[in-house]
Amino acid sequence: MTQVSAEIVNIRRPKILLQAARICAKGYKRETMLPRLLGASAARVVEVLRVQEEGLESDRQGRLSTYSPRTHVEVLSALFAESKKAA
Repeated sequence: MTQVSAEIVNIRRPKILLQAARICAKGYKRETMLPRLLGASAARVVEVLRVQEEGLESDRQGRLSTYSPRTHVEVLSALFAESKKAA
């Protein structure tokens, strides 16, 4: 297991958020989700998704009105699925 994969497996977020992301990751379709989440395909997909997720987590913890749980679940599920592929 790579260091990035280990960090993702050990990610600490609310249980309900992680459960939703794991369920969503089972139906993960790279062709449709990545362009929507990243705007285009990227060579360093896992790193880009990690940065996005950290921003969403910061928004969640700060209780910002712009925070979207739906987007957070989508990014987490993509991060889980992509990190498995990279491992």
